[in-house]
Amino acid sequence: RDGAASRTRRRRKASALASAMTASLCWARPKGGAWVLAERTESGDVILPDGRTLDTLETAAHNVSHTLNLDDPTYMDDLHEAPLLDLLRRRFQQGTIYTWAGPDVLLSVNPFRTIPRLYDLPDGWRRAATAAAERKSSSTPPHVFSVAERAWRSVLSAAGTPQALVCNGESGAGKTEACRQMLRFIAHASADCRAVSAAAGGAKEEASKLEDAVLNTTCVLEAFGNARTKHNHNSSRFGKLTCLGVTPHGKGGVVSSCSFRTLLLERSRVAGQAAGERSFHVFYWLLEARGLDPDSYAMLGGTARSPAPPAATEAADTIYAASEEEAEGEAAEGRPEMDAKLAGGAEGEAAESEAAPGDTIADDPIAGGTDDGEVKTEAGEAAPSSELAVVEAALAALGFSAADVAGVWSTLLGLLELGNVAFIAPGGEGDSVRSEGGGSSLVEEAAPLERAAEALGVPAAKLQKALTMRTHTALAGRGSSSQIPLSPSEAAEARDALTRHLYQHVFDFLVLRLNAHLAPPSSGGEGGEEARSLMLLDIVGFEDVGSNSLEQLLINYANELLQRLFNAHVFEREAALYKAEGIDDAAVSYTSNDAVLAVLSAAPYGLIPLLEEQGKLGERGSSAAFSLEVFRHHGRTRHVAKPRRLSAGEADGRVFVVSHFAGDISYDSRHFVEKNVEALHKDLHDLLPL
Repeated sequence: RDGAASRTRRRRKASALASAMTASLCWARPKGGAWVLAERTESGDVILPDGRTLDTLETAAHNVSHTLNLDDPTYMDDLHEAPLLDLLRRRFQQGTIYTWAGPDVLLSVNPFRTIPRLYDLPDGWRRAATAAAERKSSSTPPHVFSVAERAWRSVLSAAGTPQALVCNGESGAGKTEACRQMLRFIAHASADCRAVSAAAGGAKEEASKLEDAVLNTTCVLEAFGNARTKHNHNSSRFGKLTCLGVTPHGKGGVVSSCSFRTLLLERSRVAGQAAGERSFHVFYWLLEARGLDPDSYAMLGGTARSPAPPAATEAADTIYAASEEEAEGEAAEGRPEMDAKLAGGAEGEAAESEAAPGDTIADDPIAGGTDDGEVKTEAGEAAPSSELAVVEAALAALGFSAADVAGVWSTLLGLLELGNVAFIAPGGEGDSVRSEGGGSSLVEEAAPLERAAEALGVPAAKLQKALTMRTHTALAGRGSSSQIPLSPSEAAEARDALTRHLYQHVFDFLVLRLNAHLAPPSSGGEGGEEARSLMLLDIVGFEDVGSNSLEQLLINYANELLQRLFNAHVFEREAALYKAEGIDDAAVSYTSNDAVLAVLSAAPYGLIPLLEEQGKLGERGSSAAFSLEVFRHHGRTRHVAKPRRLSAGEADGRVFVVSHFAGDISYDSRHFVEKNVEALHKDLHDLLPL
C-alpha cells in the first residue's frame, strides 16, 4: 500500500487541477431521490439532467476522477457517497457486480439474475490471481475468488497469519452465495495441491474426500437453516462460522479439518411464519418426496387437517422409520436417547438461492459438491437430482447411516403432526379426547396426536398428558408435587415450545455429527504440523420485516457488532496511519455506532441486560415490564424512541424504535421475555430428553 502522506499529496495536486476542469458540474440529490450529475450555473442554480431547477437539493463536489470506471473507488479524488454509488451503479449496469474498496474490502451488488461463467475456475484466472497475490498487488480482478485467494495465500505464508473472511450486508445481499463460492474456491485449491502431490509420486491422496465433504455440508446446513422470506428465496436464518484447519503441503496447502459453530437459529419459524414467508426448506422437500400437501399442516400455514399417511414399509425411507431396536442400538453407543432417532435434510427453490449471482441449478445448486453441481457419494457416483435425494446423498457421504437419516425424517414429520394437535376447553365440540387426569384442556382430534407420538417414538397417552398438564413441585416442606391443568392457550404454547426445542435439537445434532466427521483423525495437521486457522463468517443480515421481534433485535445487534469491527478495521486503522505520518486524521470521517451498541448491550441498563433481568424475576418478570424499563432508561435518548405511528396489531407502550447504523427499526416487545427464557416444563423434558 502507498503511504498515507504520499497518497494525500498526490490527491491534493490532482484535485486542484480537476476542480478547475469541472467547476460547472456537481452532484445533486433531490429530497427522497438518488445522486445525479448536475450543472451549476454562474448564478449558483443547480440544473438537473431533466432540466428541472429545485430549491431543496443536497449537493456535493464533483471531480473528473468520479467518471472513471475504476475497479477500486479509493483511487478517486475527493471520494464521497455520490461518486461511490454512481460507480457501483455503472458497473452493475455493465454486469460487473464486484468492486474493490481498498485492499481488504470487496463490495458486491446482488444482480438478481444469472451471469454466465461468473463462477468458473479457469486455469488462466487462477494463474493471474496467483501471480498478483505473489506481487502483493491489488490488480487482481475484484471477485470473491480473489478474496479467497488472498486469504489462502496469507494463511500459508511463512508467518502463517490466521485469516477471517466476513460476509456482511442486509438480508438478500448475497452473503450465503459469496461464502459458498469462497469455500468452493478454497476446496479446489486444496484438492489441486493434493493432486499435484499425488502426480509427483506422493502417497495416495485419500484425504481429498475431505474437500468433497466440506462442500457437501453446505447442502445440509442450508436445508435445515435456510428459508424463504419476503425478500429472499434462500435466506440464512442462522449464523455460521466455518472454521478450517489449513496445513502446508508440498508447494501449497490442504484443508486438514473443518468445524462449524452456529448461532441465532430462528427456531420460532418452526411453529409459524409471517404472511408471505415459509418455514425451513427441508419440511417442503420432505413432504414433496412423501406426496403430502404442505397446506395440510398448520405449522406451514395450512388450515386443513393432515391426512392419514401412506402405509409404512420396511424401506429406509418410510415415513416413520427408525425402529425401537435401531434406537436402542444407537443409544448403546453412548448417544442420548433422542439422538438415536435423528439425522439429515435439504432446501427448496434451489434455482433462486438468495437470488444470488450465477446461482442456478445447472451452474451451482444449493447442494454444492462438484463443478457440475452434483453431490458425490463415497463411491463417487452422481446422486439423484431431486431435492431430498440430493440431501440424503450428501448425508450418506458425510457418514450418516440410513437409520440416522430415517430418524430425522421421522422427527420432522412428527413435528408437523404435532403442529396439527389443537386444544379446546371442556364442553367444546369435535372428536375430543379428555386429558388424562381431568384437566381443563381437551385434544380436539386424536389422529394428529397419535401420528405425532408414533413418529416421535413416545406413547400417545404420555404425550397428551405432558401437553395438557404440568407437574408443580413445592419448594417448601417435603417437596410435594401436584398436577396443574393447562388452558387451551397454555397447551398450545407448550406444543409450540416443544416443536421449537425438538427442531433445535435436530439442528444441533446435525452440526455435532458434521463436526465429528470433519475433525482431523488425530491432533495436529498432516505430517505432524499444526494446522493454521482460516474462518468464514456467514450471518443473518440486518433486516426489518415490518413486525420485528426479539429475533430481529438479536440479528441486528450482531450486525451492529460487525459494523463496529468494520469501522475499526477500515477507518480507525486508516486514521492511525494518517496520524503516524503527520497528517490530520480529520480527513478520515465516519459515523461511529458505539453509542447504539451501548444502548443495546452495556450493563446494567442496556436493552439486553434489561431483558435478562426480567427473565431472572421468574413469574414476576414480563414483556410489558421490560418495555416500561426500556422507556424509563432510554426514552429521552436519541437512540430509542416511540414510533410515530403504529402498525396493525401493535399497542402503544409496547413498541420502541432503535436508531441502528442502517436506519430506524421498530420492535414489538410482546413475548420478548417469554422467547428469551423459553423452557419446556418438566413433564415434556421427562418425555423427550433434550
